Amino acid sequence: MNEPDSTLEQSGWQASLSMSFKQRHDKTVITDLRHKGPLRIQRPFYPEGATSHVYLLHPPGGVVGGDSININLKAESGSHALLTTPGATKFYRSTGVHALLSQTLNLEADSNLEWFPQENILFPGACVKSKTRINVAKDARLIAWEINCLGRPVNQEIFSSGKLDARIEIFSDNKPLLLEKQRVFSLSDLNAASGLRNYPMQSLMVSNHVNEELLERCREKVNELNPEFPVGLTLLDDFLVLRALSTRTEKLHRLMVSIWQLIRPEVMGKTAELPRIWAT
Repeated sequence: MNEPDSTLEQSGWQASLSMSFKQRHDKTVITDLRHKGPLRIQRPFYPEGATSHVYLLHPPGGVVGGDSININLKAESGSHALLTTPGATKFYRSTGVHALLSQTLNLEADSNLEWFPQENILFPGACVKSKTRINVAKDARLIAWEINCLGRPVNQEIFSSGKLDARIEIFSDNKPLLLEKQRVFSLSDLNAASGLRNYPMQSLMVSNHVNEELLERCREKVNELNPEFPVGLTLLDDFLVLRALSTRTEKLHRLMVSIWQLIRPEVMGKTAELPRIWAT
């Protein structure tokens, strides 16, 4: 199996966004906002008072080989931010050059961050390298998910060609907690029992400050929903880790939103307020 060629020069859109969240008076505000290229945010919304709801925008609407997206966020002590996107991020067919996605989230002590981007859709023939790193201070609170769709199942298009090299790293109090790497370079990686088992979609959801009792409640919720696809939940220290495979985005989204609505009051002391953009 060949490694992705990391020497290919990025020649397309080079987009970057960095910002910090700071608690100021009675709400969380954005500071140190910097951006380059086609990556923006909408004006923050405050549907639940102090918590800042922020929508990440990528105006081109799609990513091709040679493009790069770099996001760097910091949640300062006392802040609470929820971030999502208005739609899926689409990675189109490439001639061989990789598209790059890099995301770094830093949570200081006593901060709250909810990271809920909508799915990444890899069109057949797309070549993508992605890395998400989350650094969580001991007393910070995190709920986050990531969804990847390989191919376009609604159009019966499988990921018959292309490459995905994806990494997710979570560090808790500067110690590695979850280090995952996924490589899809051929159909066998999609079909294998140790791979995606012929499911085109996968999701990972994590949250800290979860105990055994809350884990069991999450399992009961999954049983209540009775999903027609594989779902697994476990604890790594106090981190809930949910993994699921599916054929439809809406089914994964419904599952993860239900778990979020269950755990958020326990983890962050607030009932779940759905971002308005999810209703459009």
